[in-house]
Amino acid sequence: MNLHWLAPPSLRTGTAKIRYTGPLAAQARDLVLHLGHDGWSAPYDVPMDRLDDRSWIAEVPVRGQVIDCVVRDGDTHDVDNNSNVDYRLWINVDPVDAHVHVRTPGGGSLGFTSMRTALHAGGMTHAVVSWMDNELIDLVAAERWLTPLVWVRPGGPSPGEVRRRLASGAAGLKLHPAYDNYPADTHLLDPYLTIAAEAGTPVTIHSSPGPADPDLIRRLAERFPAVRFVLYHTYLGPPEGRHRAARHAQRLPNLYLETSWCRSAAAERLIDKVGPDRVLFGSDAATDGPEHYTRHPPNIEMVESYNSGLLRLAHRLPTDMFRRFVEDNARELFGIPRPAPPLAAEDLRALLAAALTQLRRVLSAVRTRDLDRPTPCASWDVRTLLGHVLAVVQRAQFTVEGRPVMSIPDIMAIEPSTWREVLRAAVDKAIRACTARPAASYRAAPHRDEATPGSTRRTTPIAGGRTAAAPPDATGAGDRLAPPGEPETPHTANQMMTAGDPGAAGPPIGSTPGATAADAGRDTTGSAGDWGVHGRGVGHGAGSVAAPWGRMPAAVALSGFVVEVAVHTWDLAAGVAARVRLDGDVAAAAMGIAVRLVPPETRDGHAFDGPVAAAPGADASALLAAYLGRRAPT
Repeated sequence: MNLHWLAPPSLRTGTAKIRYTGPLAAQARDLVLHLGHDGWSAPYDVPMDRLDDRSWIAEVPVRGQVIDCVVRDGDTHDVDNNSNVDYRLWINVDPVDAHVHVRTPGGGSLGFTSMRTALHAGGMTHAVVSWMDNELIDLVAAERWLTPLVWVRPGGPSPGEVRRRLASGAAGLKLHPAYDNYPADTHLLDPYLTIAAEAGTPVTIHSSPGPADPDLIRRLAERFPAVRFVLYHTYLGPPEGRHRAARHAQRLPNLYLETSWCRSAAAERLIDKVGPDRVLFGSDAATDGPEHYTRHPPNIEMVESYNSGLLRLAHRLPTDMFRRFVEDNARELFGIPRPAPPLAAEDLRALLAAALTQLRRVLSAVRTRDLDRPTPCASWDVRTLLGHVLAVVQRAQFTVEGRPVMSIPDIMAIEPSTWREVLRAAVDKAIRACTARPAASYRAAPHRDEATPGSTRRTTPIAGGRTAAAPPDATGAGDRLAPPGEPETPHTANQMMTAGDPGAAGPPIGSTPGATAADAGRDTTGSAGDWGVHGRGVGHGAGSVAAPWGRMPAAVALSGFVVEVAVHTWDLAAGVAARVRLDGDVAAAAMGIAVRLVPPETRDGHAFDGPVAAAPGADASALLAAYLGRRAPT
């Protein structure tokens, strides 16, 4: 998304940082964020600082529920106002729109561009998308902020195709009895609902007068009690139908209500009747085009816009209840992952040690005869990749120990007679550096299917067959790393922080008072946490270390090494066809870091390329590799 917070809601206190990657980011020399709070405060300007050649950062006061803003170029007076509907950012939640549609790639009432603009205007961070053309949904669901559904109707698609799409990342099924002209309780749907029951995925269903009446949907829910049904719109018709839908949901625990085209007062009544755990927000965007959330005159019964209604509910409902309505229920129902939680330096040392241990196992599968084999790293063969891995491992060790790293070349020499012993020794030294003091053992947060009964959708941001976690307008520029002999473009520095003195040594990470778990990555301004790790900015204060990409917060440096080691381990295993089971917890954690540190819009095609499609059923390591632009060698 063009504007997003760098910290999760729990860390947005006092002040917090917003990152901008929109159309003015590349060429502008002087950007300001023009903003107001909750629609009532007097607008004011906050200067933005260039982060890299594709993004800027503003640190803003945090108060109220929302920030509405535009970005201005102080030199040219150009304005990015999100196609005249402005940007909105929610402060205490990361909202999910559980009901959006796309039927064309571009603009128009149901165009992809219109939907993206509308979601920006509503402050949505994720959306659940469907349309009768499942092939089109495959394309648009390449975006990291979209989760697809499979549109089914009696007679098509085939059960086999439905299974394939669910295995490839779709989060559930979409039924529209009114549009496709069949009664909602028809037994012709039974093969699809049996699949949903077996897979543990929800089924969304349009609810309206006639063939999509809630009474018919009730029969469906009674026939398949293991399937969770979501009534889109609750009921798109007179209030009487809404009351019946609510009564059915009160009696049947597998019925959920979605509130598109419901006034905020009606949504509040549904929450009161059914409870906060089975009512979720959706908008039916972008049937009203880019202005779907901000329409004037109001588009919800000519009384409210979506933005005004949601803000009203944010002020009226308890914070936890509002969060369930606009975020948590949808995330749990559709298996939408949350941003990676912050990790302290001690946790990251343990995670890096786990990644290095996995690398050591893969190295055992490499043979000298493999040195000339190709790898997923474009022009690199196994020999060159091993030379880079050796450099990464030594740099990681030196960084953990607080030693300068700039004397270590990007690719080190690999001798056929000694490479194995040299690499093993380097990995062992790096592991000892990470575990020199007792470090917590690392295990990733539970997968969604472990945390949410009945849900099988992975917590990794993308599943096989979709383009891995690509945000808007991300494109691949050729699957390539720097060729041998050329310095590799920094994986994180030019995208995340201002480089300082890269050669200066610092204290060991996590081993001195200056770099404790509490202090790692803290800058001297006291700003809110950024980067999705424990780091708190780009300053050179306590907890900063010398890394290959410059001086930066300790936790950010460690995070970069975790991603590098994890993905290069996959590169190596794929290059030699090693039959080594890779650690899903390490890969899932590395994915959470990579999504924040190296989003596709900041890549230059050298260190990491744009995301590519992962194979159906891909494991966590393959999903990480796909997100970072890797293709398995053929």
